[in-house]
Amino acid sequence: MDLNWIKCEEGHMPEDDERYKDKKVINVLVTTNRGMVTKVQRQQYDGTWFWGRINGGMRAWMPLPEPYREK
Repeated sequence: MDLNWIKCEEGHMPEDDERYKDKKVINVLVTTNRGMVTKVQRQQYDGTWFWGRINGGMRAWMPLPEPYREK
């Protein structure tokens, strides 16, 4: 899985990523313009995408890593 930050700009948003094709809710990590890193949802409502419950602008995003599993 690619764990590099992706700048939030047109054509490079989570909904543009092939991994999330046909999704209405996408969970990702973001870096805000305040320097905070957190998990947030990108949600589609009436054909428009919104960031869920977070203050500040989004600077960059990345897919969530795989969850930890015991070997």
